[in-house]
Amino acid sequence: MMIKKLYIIATGAFIGCVLLAGCKKFPDPGVQIEEYKADTTVRAVSNQRRMLLISIDGLAADVLQAVKPEAIQSLLQNGKYSFSTATNLPVNNTAALGSMFTGNFETRLWDSTFYAVPADSTNTIPVPLNLTAFRYIHDEIPDKKFAAVANWPNLVNTLLADADKKVVTADDAATKAAVENILKSENRDVVFARFSSVQNAGSQYGFKAGAEYEAAIRTVDGYIGDIMNALKSRASYNNEKWLTVITTTQVSDTLLTAKTWAGSPLKIPGFIIAHHKGFTSQDITKLNPAIIAKNEDVAAMMLYWLQVSKPSTMVNGSSWLDRFELEFLTK
Repeated sequence: MMIKKLYIIATGAFIGCVLLAGCKKFPDPGVQIEEYKADTTVRAVSNQRRMLLISIDGLAADVLQAVKPEAIQSLLQNGKYSFSTATNLPVNNTAALGSMFTGNFETRLWDSTFYAVPADSTNTIPVPLNLTAFRYIHDEIPDKKFAAVANWPNLVNTLLADADKKVVTADDAATKAAVENILKSENRDVVFARFSSVQNAGSQYGFKAGAEYEAAIRTVDGYIGDIMNALKSRASYNNEKWLTVITTTQVSDTLLTAKTWAGSPLKIPGFIIAHHKGFTSQDITKLNPAIIAKNEDVAAMMLYWLQVSKPSTMVNGSSWLDRFELEFLTK
């Protein structure tokens, strides 16, 4: 038995030597430590998502379609749009802008102070928090930067208090100039601008086709053209993914409730245009299933575009941009 074991061991050793002799030998390189080098093929600002949001208050959708102003028409060529967006009650600029930034139908923002009123005269039902998309984004990604530009101090300083840069202007021309400067010289993740001169013309001459109202629309459209030129002049523009959203409050500053709605001369519905250079032109109301856009959707779209999760406190707003991901993710 012992002789058999020794024979097996000797045989194994012989086979091992033969195999080792047949293997090609390489010098031992030792431990190699390579210095990390950045991948120069990846652009530093590649895939950065940014958003330009513009509200042209008081711009009737039917008149916009009839006038076909040049700058807005050019945005439609690469835009997802609707000229029949839903309007909430009570209807006034404050409520509409509140819904636009909070993503909620019911904000209880009824007057130009932008302070929410109690739900009843007893004050037993608490006032909602009315947190805006700016706050939600800041809470999740603190280094995101926002700019708010308008000639309405309470809008800028109260509703949009979470903006890092707040600019209160004298008029629409000054708003346009401030936005141009921000786009050309600063890096903001969201830039919001509100134009009011179309609203003023509608209040004076009617929210319908007419020389004065249409002239105001064309003037603001010229501002939009200048702003888009400033955006595209950014040195980093080609490395960024800009979503431009243009919409309207579609109302006057007069508070409308269900009781006063029937006799109101104000026109509904409004419109929304979401422009991205990768989009194909499409009326979202003609999709299957159709998309019925709302003021509240703007806040949800902002969160979606900046890749921030939608909180449970944002009840009504929904982002329908995900239906077009193949278009903006590949271009």
